[in-house]
Amino acid sequence: MEPITLYLIAALLFVLGLAAAGGAIFGRKRGRRIALGISGLLLWSSALAGCNQANTTATATATATATAQPSAISTPSPVVAQTATQPVASPTAPPSPVDTPDQPVDQTSIPQFLGRIVFHSDRDGDLDIYSMNADGSDLQQLTDSPGRDFEPDWSPDGSTIVFSSDRDDPTNAQLYLMDADGSNQRPLMPFTPADYLGARWSPDGEWILFHSNLEVDGVPWFNIYKVRKDGSELTDLTGSVDNSFRPDWSPDGQRIVFTSERDGNREIYVMNADGSNPVRLTDNTGDDNQPRWSPDGSQILFESNRDGANMALYLMDAPSTDVTGPQEQAIHLLSFPGFNSQSASWADGGKLIVYSSDRDSALNENWDVYIMPADASAIYRLTTEKHLDRFPVWTGAVAQ
Repeated sequence: MEPITLYLIAALLFVLGLAAAGGAIFGRKRGRRIALGISGLLLWSSALAGCNQANTTATATATATATAQPSAISTPSPVVAQTATQPVASPTAPPSPVDTPDQPVDQTSIPQFLGRIVFHSDRDGDLDIYSMNADGSDLQQLTDSPGRDFEPDWSPDGSTIVFSSDRDDPTNAQLYLMDADGSNQRPLMPFTPADYLGARWSPDGEWILFHSNLEVDGVPWFNIYKVRKDGSELTDLTGSVDNSFRPDWSPDGQRIVFTSERDGNREIYVMNADGSNPVRLTDNTGDDNQPRWSPDGSQILFESNRDGANMALYLMDAPSTDVTGPQEQAIHLLSFPGFNSQSASWADGGKLIVYSSDRDSALNENWDVYIMPADASAIYRLTTEKHLDRFPVWTGAVAQ
């Protein structure tokens, strides 16, 4: 019998039970009241049995239906993604942006990517630094301070990690260093009442680039700074009142790509390593942020919401040394724009890209670490905690 029929019969029996109960309560003759009370109990018992039978039938039907469908998590990885239909900016034929189904990727099918990834996560209550193998295995917690530890970066030789932390003052994040295993944690510079964020090692390992809101003309504008790895020779590279941040070195260490609000919204710029000759590279109404120069120097990876409300990943051709203005024609969409994809960096010499995304967060905000080939032909999910895992950075210099 169909579940709906069983539910209707159960409802009718329940109503008759109510009538019998009413007669038992308000009836005049004692014997009749007892009989009605017993009848009411029997009718309600029958109604309950009918509901249980309906539920069992409905569950069996749903189970049979689900069994007839392919399993939501049985898709082998890598998952070949659906092609996004959104047009791209490049006049040539760039790699197509991709998307994968919403199901989590089977962890056992992730290739054995070499190297190690460091990132920050709040999985233990507040932000701390973690590291793991590039296939998501061997997770290790490196920091456990009373404050927030975040935005790490490897030194070129993989021996040292620089990161931001407000462990000594919750209102001012400073830069700290630690060994690759989390030991020997120490401040990079003496404490200064300002935020020091977005640290990036120079290719030769001698300098650390970052942005800070140290005051300029009495106002705490964000500017780009560099400092030696021993904390000496702090140098302001932008020195302006326009908010510049998220810098990164070119592979030869001669130029710096960064984000700035000097022309209104956030755009990507490039300048010489000494701060001279800043040139704007993007020109659109969205926010372009966190540029990362490819290891071979040919491309710049960045995030932007230029094609909608979400942040997606984009690639642009690296600018020549004589670039004079925006090169929007050299930009194309890399990741599917239907999710937020952010804080990306290059891995394995430019063959891979590691990044954070909320693509599997459903209704609750959740950021995980993903890795994909540089052409975005497949996507692998490396973390599955229902927390914030962000700012992943890869190194191949750590002994495996």
